[in-house]
Amino acid sequence: MADAHSTAQTRRRIAIDALGRELSRDPTSAASRLGAMLTQQRPMFVSADIDGLVSAAMLASVAPGYEIVAFSVQSGSWLVHPSVAHQIPADMFGVDLFSIRHDNVSNHIVTWGQKRIQIPEVRDAFTVWDGMVAASAQQRLLAVPAIWSHTQAGYEDAGRADSANYKYPFGTAQILLAMLEAAGHGPKFYDRTYLPWLVANCDGGVETYGKYANNARVWWPVMAGAVGPGSITEQLYQMVDTARPHDFLDAVHRLDRERQASDKSRWLNDKWNLISPTRQVIKDTLTWLVELTGWRDPVRDGIDHLDTWVELPLVGSAQVYYTTAAPGAAAFAQNPTWVKAKENPTLAAQLIYGAADALNANFFVGGQSGSRFNWVGPWVTPIPATP
Repeated sequence: MADAHSTAQTRRRIAIDALGRELSRDPTSAASRLGAMLTQQRPMFVSADIDGLVSAAMLASVAPGYEIVAFSVQSGSWLVHPSVAHQIPADMFGVDLFSIRHDNVSNHIVTWGQKRIQIPEVRDAFTVWDGMVAASAQQRLLAVPAIWSHTQAGYEDAGRADSANYKYPFGTAQILLAMLEAAGHGPKFYDRTYLPWLVANCDGGVETYGKYANNARVWWPVMAGAVGPGSITEQLYQMVDTARPHDFLDAVHRLDRERQASDKSRWLNDKWNLISPTRQVIKDTLTWLVELTGWRDPVRDGIDHLDTWVELPLVGSAQVYYTTAAPGAAAFAQNPTWVKAKENPTLAAQLIYGAADALNANFFVGGQSGSRFNWVGPWVTPIPATP
């Protein structure tokens, strides 16, 4: 752990500079730019996981013209409102999804960085991709802490303060809450039994705070400090920081007892992730969330009409593995857009370039399956029937 401690002061300075700048009332900050957008009419495309659903509902609660029109589901498809099935809106706002073609707020690493990978075609492709992200950030709101802090996917070194090892470690919900509060548009938290834990735990935030303390205990205190004392962001930080080991589990069990007593099907597992990204679970989760929070229904035409939405396939997708760890050969045989960069550099580069049109793109760094660059394209728009 010597490397982690040796970079702590530099990492803290990086977080202070990034969050202090972007969570400020400066008109050029990400928080202020988001605040100025809240009076607009914006269709949202959202990840179909708990972080995406909570974040979208939170944003819609303070932005009357924001409504969900599309969900990215794990089955490799999009669930979309019929009004956008034949034409993807140009003014969409991404929630827990990253695209260089749309304003968005998300939490993943989205650029490669300075490391010169020893595969020329892939190196050049990542350089082009980073340039496209930088250019888009000058034109759109890309509210991504990894962009603000210049976190590099290419470096996983514990001794580098800007490496992926020290990325912003929490979900979209936590940084979105901080942005809204910093902009003077904080959401109401009427419920204090479940909602604070729900937002704090998006993307596993509660476990992350203890398990990856050397990084998490840099980012969350700084985020709370940037928003200021008395904020909900500060209250969530204090709640998690001072929690007893069983406090979150108590909330999980209490909710499950309420669910059983009301004879409802499960929508969350014991880690408060969706039990599955199905239409019914999305519907049940959003229904509960609206009832719990008092926030308005964030879905175009209402949650009850999700049964009329259309499930459409992706235009394209890719997973480019650039480390030795990777799934087995059978997985690659079944997925023609999965590639190991060293084995097929030309295809890998082509797939990286394809992210230019993606509705979600990011780097997944570490883990048993290996580090990779992922993206999923927009939905296939059906050809209108001829009269």
